[in-house]
Amino acid sequence: MRPEDTGPDLDPKVDAAIASMQKGGAIRKVKKRSPKKNLKIEQALASSMQTGGAIKKPKKKSPRKDQKIEEALAAKMQGGNLKFHDATHKYLHQNLSGRGGRLDSPFVREQMHKLMSRYHPSIFNSYISGKVRDIPHDPHYDLNPPPMPTRRDPRPHVIDTGGSMAALTHSENGILTAYDSTFYQHYEIV
Repeated sequence: MRPEDTGPDLDPKVDAAIASMQKGGAIRKVKKRSPKKNLKIEQALASSMQTGGAIKKPKKKSPRKDQKIEEALAAKMQGGNLKFHDATHKYLHQNLSGRGGRLDSPFVREQMHKLMSRYHPSIFNSYISGKVRDIPHDPHYDLNPPPMPTRRDPRPHVIDTGGSMAALTHSENGILTAYDSTFYQHYEIV
């Protein structure tokens, strides 16, 4: 559109804007502009790259442990706030090995026998050996019972009564047929 084609109705500023927009042409010598690099960032990256290197002889550093926290945890694990019923309870708590009566002193074994004599003998045998022996069995609480026997089906699934008719062996064109080796294998059209 040329300025003379706009006519007298348009403002001269609008005419000038339209004329400037219509200037155009091919873009020549196109160059890609890369973003400007910040000098301070480049220097910081260069200095950080120089300080790096291979890690030789790495060692695992465990965190420092607070002594007071360790003592509190040890006291809690040993039953720090545990209330003992009597002197025997306190003595047994401090002197039981936890690995069976073979490793406990004779006095501890005697006290354990007094405590366990009211219960099933297998409990004391488990304490002496250090392993669970002869667990009393209650079928109501058994998690993995043995499989129950199943009764055999009184009727067989396959019945072969014999007879003069050959058994069906395969299907030909959707028709069940029996294989007969004495019969002709090929059909002959006469």
